[in-house]
Amino acid sequence: MFNDEEHQDALAKDEKLKTIKNDNKKTEKREKKPLFTKPQNMVVFIILCLLILQVLMSGYQTIRDIRQDVERAQLIASVTKYTASADQLTSQMLTDYKNDVYANANVNSTEKQQVMGTEYNFMAMMLLAKQNSRLLELLSQLR
Repeated sequence: MFNDEEHQDALAKDEKLKTIKNDNKKTEKREKKPLFTKPQNMVVFIILCLLILQVLMSGYQTIRDIRQDVERAQLIASVTKYTASADQLTSQMLTDYKNDVYANANVNSTEKQQVMGTEYNFMAMMLLAKQNSRLLELLSQLR
C-alpha cells in the first residue's frame, strides 16, 4: 500500500516540523519571562537607577553653580562700576571745593572758607553714607 521510503520520509518531515514547532514554543516561553527574576538582577537594576540619578543630580548642580557664578560676576561688575563712579564723583567734589574756596574772588575771608568747607564735608559724608548703604545692599546679594 504505502511505499516504505516515501512513508518514512513523510514521517521524518512530520517529526522535524513538530520539533521545530516545539523549539519555537520553547523560545517564545523563554522570551515571555520577566527580565528581573533573580534578586541579583533587581539589585543591579536599582544600583543602575541610583547611578543615573547621581549623574543627573551632578549635572544639575554643575548648571546651578555656573548660573550662580555668572550672577556673581555680574554683581561684582556692577560693584566695580559703582565704586569707579563714586571715586570719580569724590575727586570731582574735591576739585570743585578747591575751585570754589581758594580760586573764587568772592570768598575773601576765612569764615566763608570754613562755611564752604563744612558744606563740602557734609556733602562728602552724605555721599559716603549712600555708598556704604549701596555696597551693603550689593554685598548682601552675594549670599
